[in-house]
Amino acid sequence: MRIIFISNPGNLSFTLTPNKIEHKGRRWVSKMRYYPNSKTLSIKKLKLDRMKIILSLINELHQQKYDLKVFDPREFLDLFISKVGLIEELNHWTPKINLILQNYYDGTPPVLSHNDLVPENFLIKEHQIFLIDFEYVSYNHYLYDYASFTNELYPMAKKREFIKLLNLNHQELIKLNQLMQYQTYLWAHWAKYMYQASRERKYLKLMKEKIEQLG
Repeated sequence: MRIIFISNPGNLSFTLTPNKIEHKGRRWVSKMRYYPNSKTLSIKKLKLDRMKIILSLINELHQQKYDLKVFDPREFLDLFISKVGLIEELNHWTPKINLILQNYYDGTPPVLSHNDLVPENFLIKEHQIFLIDFEYVSYNHYLYDYASFTNELYPMAKKREFIKLLNLNHQELIKLNQLMQYQTYLWAHWAKYMYQASRERKYLKLMKEKIEQLG
């Protein structure tokens, strides 16, 4: 179960997990220990040496074996679309996203994945980088985490630099791009759902950014 992994991931030295997890209503709520003098990853300051470390962390995570479910991309997307409807500005993307979902795994075995590699989920403590916040951990396509992190990189030159480190073949590059498109489409609808639920403008801003990112 995901909650067991979050509270006790075993001997994964590159992870930091909550020191308290409790059930409130229909939700699990976790609390992280406070680490003084720690900071989250800065994409603006990200250099090649740290890209290599992050790539190593992702690769190590993918080697782990846990009793967790396999990610269902259609089910997860529909979870938000069923609540907020399709974003009108992204209607022209829907047929392409449907094609991506039809051949999502392409017969490749899924690997243990973090599934949300935004900069805030990398914590730098005592000059070491740790992965945190495993809320969405599951088995997923082996390129999903790479796509997740690549989507966060800017400018384009930094994206290219990280993708080059992946050493992917032509078909893998196509798949990486498709997963990036799916994720952007997904998180746009997630942000719309979060905005309608909370009315926090940061989610409206994120939705608009994702819409613009897809074009």
